[in-house]
Amino acid sequence: MSTTAPRLLRVARTERVTPRMIRVTLTGDELDGFPGHGPDRRIKMFFPVEGQERPAVPRASTGGPVWPPGEPRPAIRTYTVRRFVPDAGEHGELDVDFVVHAGHGPAAAWAVAAEPGAWVGVSEPGGRWTPDPAAEHQVVIGDESALPAVATVLETLAAELPGVPVRAFLEVADAGEEQSLPGDAEVTWVHRGDATPGEPLVAAVTAAALPSGRGQAWLSGESAAVKDLRAHLLGERGMDRRAVYATGYWRAR
Repeated sequence: MSTTAPRLLRVARTERVTPRMIRVTLTGDELDGFPGHGPDRRIKMFFPVEGQERPAVPRASTGGPVWPPGEPRPAIRTYTVRRFVPDAGEHGELDVDFVVHAGHGPAAAWAVAAEPGAWVGVSEPGGRWTPDPAAEHQVVIGDESALPAVATVLETLAAELPGVPVRAFLEVADAGEEQSLPGDAEVTWVHRGDATPGEPLVAAVTAAALPSGRGQAWLSGESAAVKDLRAHLLGERGMDRRAVYATGYWRAR
């Protein structure tokens, strides 16, 4: 957890990006100075529990976070900043996308019910992925849980490495979950249907023809699939270990 106290923000608006994804736009005076620029910027979000209007958040101290006494702890989940515009409105705007599915947890449930004015806590962002200017091609791989981060990665590649070929492989439930993405990557959408999450994505990547030369890869999503794909990129594709950035977001098997 960050040594800086989380910021308490309020919902400005929500929208359905796809049938299974909700975008929540946050704002508030505590958003001033938020260091939200960059690719794959991850934040901890603090969601109020039953009976709370706003979540309890810890204050920062030299000995670590100090929680308010007598208040229940919030539900805490990790998400990715989809968009941050510091000069939008009075204090800026921060977009976070939530995947909604059957049996969703407290974060998605909060997003479904969120109305303008609802409170949530947001930590300082972290993230350490940077594009390699020496890479001759880029590979970006993910599922719907990774799409907000994928969008920021593609945006950064288009801005910082124009002309470098980018292949993206993205698994979603069906065609209705496809999104418009920034940049000019060659995107392969993989529709999961009734298959085990991650398995169609692994099959699509392993069967694909990738550009030759030194490549860099970013991949996130279902943990078992990420593990299999990382091994494939290092083994069969011969990528350098330092050029493959892989993160498991969730576990289906």
